[in-house]
Amino acid sequence: MARIMVIAPHPDDEGLGAGGMIYREAHKGDDVRVVFITAGDGFVQDAERYYLLLHVTPEEYLHLGYERQLEAQHAMEHLGLNSDDVMCLGFPDGGLDYLLLHFDEADPFKSPTTGETFVPYINIPTYKIPYTGRNLVELLCQEFRMFRPDILITPLLVDQHPDHWATSAFATLALLQCQSEGLGWAKTARHYGYLVHWTGWPLPLGYHPELMMEPPPALKSYPLIAWRHEHYREEVVEAKRQSLLTHDSQVELIKPFLQAFARRSEIFGQIRPLALGQKTIVPRPKTDVLAKILHRDFGLVHSEWESDGRYVRVSLDSAIRSSWRLRFADFSIGESIEFFAIEGEVGRMNSAGVAIRHGEQQIHICWEDPISDSRKYDYRLMGFVVFDAEGKLIARSGFWPWTMKA
Repeated sequence: MARIMVIAPHPDDEGLGAGGMIYREAHKGDDVRVVFITAGDGFVQDAERYYLLLHVTPEEYLHLGYERQLEAQHAMEHLGLNSDDVMCLGFPDGGLDYLLLHFDEADPFKSPTTGETFVPYINIPTYKIPYTGRNLVELLCQEFRMFRPDILITPLLVDQHPDHWATSAFATLALLQCQSEGLGWAKTARHYGYLVHWTGWPLPLGYHPELMMEPPPALKSYPLIAWRHEHYREEVVEAKRQSLLTHDSQVELIKPFLQAFARRSEIFGQIRPLALGQKTIVPRPKTDVLAKILHRDFGLVHSEWESDGRYVRVSLDSAIRSSWRLRFADFSIGESIEFFAIEGEVGRMNSAGVAIRHGEQQIHICWEDPISDSRKYDYRLMGFVVFDAEGKLIARSGFWPWTMKA
């Protein structure tokens, strides 16, 4: 009997990405557990529509979080799970990327919608836990150690939504931490990612159960992702659709989008750790025509990585302005997780230990490797993000896992 854990940033993501898998495996008798990172209390447009208000109060956002938890429970019943199979951690919707990028920040993050700096939901075990990146990883590690999944399903790291790529990174950190602890189940666990947010995908919108789900054209042949297709019977597709329509707070706003995922197959991508040391190229996905028209390709850029044990060198292919801000985050995973970050205005980042060359279409960064003894660590997770002067996300490399040992 297999043990399958699905991690979702918000209630409804589990159904969008893996509803068919959840239903099929639960009805086969496998153990399935779903963990929601947030209660979905930060969807501003949805809250405005739900309450028919232009200015939603923190109390109303909290109420929405409680409502979405109930919706999630009912949705999971449609897929064959009960309340004991579902866990909500209650972390801040719309703030997971900040928690990742500021992993070691002592002051808890303040939710821009609820105004809370800790889990505010009295109905869940994580009540009152402060919003920090370390706390979230530890909660995920606890979930993993308790459930010991054979298969872990999370958002795919290339997903364009910041909460989704951050959730992917947090779950990867927790799994790699468990592997470094020598836990047998963790070393053999298979990790797959589902995609929800990609410009112009999936099409057509609406309910088309006769169609197969396929990766976006830009990702279909992407060399760092191995795609897996899972095919389902009609009853599975219909159960998934009914589960998605149970999210009443979402249906009026995004019903065609929700139903577009109820097809006769689901897709999952697998990404294996890259080898740190040799020069490694992480290519930019081919830009879709629609993304070019909309100017919404969300900045996943071509990057080249190299390390000689003393310095780490990265080149980014992007027209990055000197006034924009760049933040690099580096997680080294061994007996514990060590965090290192570099941040600054691109044109002013040359400092002790950091050198940057800024070209017209490329930026080269070199810094002293903070890891003095790589033998203490098994894995790393590293990535860049670039923000414009107004704080808008412009470009990112993706947070990729790296193996430290041959």
